[in-house]
Amino acid sequence: MQNLLKFLYTYSFLILFLILEGVSIFLMVENNNFQRASYLQIAQTVTGKFYEQADNIKVYFSLRANNEILAKENIDLRNKLASFRKIIHEKKDSVIDTTYKQRYVYFSAKIINNTVSKQFNYITLNKGARDGVKLDMAVLSPKGIVGVVSGVSESFSTVLPVLNRNFKVSAKLRKSSFFGSLTWGGVSSETCILNDIPHHVQVHLGDTIVTTGYSGIFPEGVPIGVVKKAELKDGNFYTIQVKLTTDFRGLDYVTLVGDLKKQEREVLEKKMEQKADHD
Repeated sequence: MQNLLKFLYTYSFLILFLILEGVSIFLMVENNNFQRASYLQIAQTVTGKFYEQADNIKVYFSLRANNEILAKENIDLRNKLASFRKIIHEKKDSVIDTTYKQRYVYFSAKIINNTVSKQFNYITLNKGARDGVKLDMAVLSPKGIVGVVSGVSESFSTVLPVLNRNFKVSAKLRKSSFFGSLTWGGVSSETCILNDIPHHVQVHLGDTIVTTGYSGIFPEGVPIGVVKKAELKDGNFYTIQVKLTTDFRGLDYVTLVGDLKKQEREVLEKKMEQKADHD
């Protein structure tokens, strides 16, 4: 104790200086938008580098499993491609639209940090602006949705995942196409809640829940999960517990999806909103 007091007394001015310096930096960042933005970008880059190095150690132990997953995905894609070719070949009387333009662009990224036990979880990817990542891109796993890109630096990006209290997506029952709002309850990493499905809709255990495509972020029909439990709320709407198809504890690689027509759609919808306001 005596040595500690002696140390504090000897370096008291230095300690006081460091405390005041820290308070000054905090106030500057907190009250100035430019400094706050610069700090967040630097912090994201530094933490991204750290997570990337830490992940390099972890990746060695999962190489075999990753290779098996990638191999299975390649086989599935080849099978689907073969099926499409067969359908096109059999429909000889149909007209092929040569003016069709690609709607979505896809590319992969590796997860270098992932939290699942918090109320506001996040995911960090090893791809950033220089790789073509943009805000509000959809993020998918081989089995379903993962989240939405919420932050981008030059070399890294962060994802707002399904397992975050701020996440919300329009989802529907694949059989009936009735849709509602899907959110996370903050309890289990395996389940979410789908609300606003009317009471007259037939809901069965095991029914598949998919994206509606209404948000302009996720393509239509991307798997989300299956119905685990359904209860009527006040007799008018269902509260549906959805078992997620994506295993958030086992994620490694994800697919980012960019909508090439997103800007065109947003411009048109904004014009309609402005027109409605004037009317």
